[in-house]
Amino acid sequence: MNLLDLNFEPFELLTATRTDDGQGGGHNTWTVSGNFDGVAVSAISTHANPKEQTAKHAAAATADPAYTILTKRAVLLPFHAVARRVGDGMIFQITSDAKDAKTPKGSRLDLRMHAAVKWRLPDGDSWAETEAHNDES
Repeated sequence: MNLLDLNFEPFELLTATRTDDGQGGGHNTWTVSGNFDGVAVSAISTHANPKEQTAKHAAAATADPAYTILTKRAVLLPFHAVARRVGDGMIFQITSDAKDAKTPKGSRLDLRMHAAVKWRLPDGDSWAETEAHNDES
């Protein structure tokens, strides 16, 4: 077991089921559709002096918090997948293709990297479970 494995924590993969309301709208009910172990690492870097910021830097400063979710190489989280960290209920939406960033098969480091942003359920959506969830982290 390596240091990375010791820091892995449980995550749940969430799936939405859409229910139409009969009037052109509807709402999603979210359920747990799978589990995996991983670690979410903040991908925030230091920002330039405000006088030196470009429009690109300013836009990045107001964007959703960016994270990298590290998993075993076998875990493939598709683009726009939604995952919840079990320990604190923080929800992430995957913003990368799972095939993009992984260690080579010959490497002793079994690792895949998924870009993600902090996310929350859209207004009006609900959990299928009856237990309380901390989705406002």
